[in-house]
Amino acid sequence: MVTALTWALLLIGALLTPDPALAQRAEDSAAPLPPKLDVEAALAALETEQIYRAPGAVAYLDEELIRAELTDDMRVLVAPFTGPYGAEGHYANSEEYRAQVFRPLRDWAEDRGLVLIRVEGLLASSNKGVSAVASDLDGLRRHLGQYDVTSSVWTLVQHAKGSDTDAEPPHPMPEWVDPTPQQTAELVERLRRDRVYNAPGREDPFQGSLDLIRESTGFTLRVVAFPPVEPGEPMVDYAPALAEHFPDDVILVAYGDWLEIAGPHPVALSSARNYAYGRYQQGPYRAGMVLDDRIGTVLSRADELLTQHPFGRPQPKTVEQLITELAPWLLGGSALVLGGVPLAREFGRRIRSARTEREAFRYAKARAFAAIAELGEELLAHRDDPAPYVAAAAERHAAASALFEQATTSAAMKEVHDIADKGSRSLRKRAQHPTGPGTRT
Repeated sequence: MVTALTWALLLIGALLTPDPALAQRAEDSAAPLPPKLDVEAALAALETEQIYRAPGAVAYLDEELIRAELTDDMRVLVAPFTGPYGAEGHYANSEEYRAQVFRPLRDWAEDRGLVLIRVEGLLASSNKGVSAVASDLDGLRRHLGQYDVTSSVWTLVQHAKGSDTDAEPPHPMPEWVDPTPQQTAELVERLRRDRVYNAPGREDPFQGSLDLIRESTGFTLRVVAFPPVEPGEPMVDYAPALAEHFPDDVILVAYGDWLEIAGPHPVALSSARNYAYGRYQQGPYRAGMVLDDRIGTVLSRADELLTQHPFGRPQPKTVEQLITELAPWLLGGSALVLGGVPLAREFGRRIRSARTEREAFRYAKARAFAAIAELGEELLAHRDDPAPYVAAAAERHAAASALFEQATTSAAMKEVHDIADKGSRSLRKRAQHPTGPGTRT
């Protein structure tokens, strides 16, 4: 475990180290520090306003929709990203942030008997001890790709009122459209000239070294980074169209903090992308995503899925290997006479062990195949269900299927069976006892 963790950290570090040719470019285009929230000014405004948008806030909120749901004892604060801690940020560490921001806001609301819903960057939470994020990929794409937090704030309002948080807010999803031939041709031409295109308005451009990424993971990339899409505007699905023109490359298209991915090994790439968003969950919402960091996490995970064998075991030796190892004993007749009985016993034991392992492997392989098939049937029955636990079960199915092809021992096949079986049991359990989507306590 320590070795795998160390490898991952070194890999991500390598991915995110810009080469000398990019150093000046990175310095010239570095994003400025987000504005610091003026807590006193925010509290003064919230004394008379139900919704206050602080200077520097980036999240979009359908204020008309939210105002219609608010009760008199509710307030909504839309604040800027917190920014990083330490020398680069406004606060030395998380404790300093809590002392200067979190506790004053909480105490102010509690002293007045108010529910304060706070949006910091893109993270929506309340002083009721809950936060809300999107419950499916479409919602997450809107939340991070358009900086639209309306659904999350709406869910927190319903939670504070004791209403049904399972209900969908009357807030439309963005239209997800294919690019026109002209749009595709323009981007293809740009990417032929330069593998990285940072579009105008992108405040967090990609600065990573493509050479280091290729050396570390074997992936060759073409990257397009757009600013967030305006709420209400369609989102253009460029990645599949670009992948047709660059079939050997991984295509990464960023819209704000959302990342679309296409290319070879699509299951591993999409699984790695979803893993990256699920693993770090709330942190980047509040502090803002660094595009290089997110891409590094996705590619290191994809490389791990494709090249590492966490469930592998040493392969059983073949009869030919056993005979080769015993060859020195068989070269002379006198050696066979002197050690004949012990040698025969050892040879027979190894042959029996190999035969036992082959039989165990066939049995384990059949059980693993059946478990994967069963999970696949259950996922098919839930194909229209956007619940997070369905997505988690689908990722287990993908992982089990990939590892099934790699497993060469009975022990490895048992691990594959356990992954698929856990996915089935989790899917059945969560389907019988569903919880409200998107709400975290």
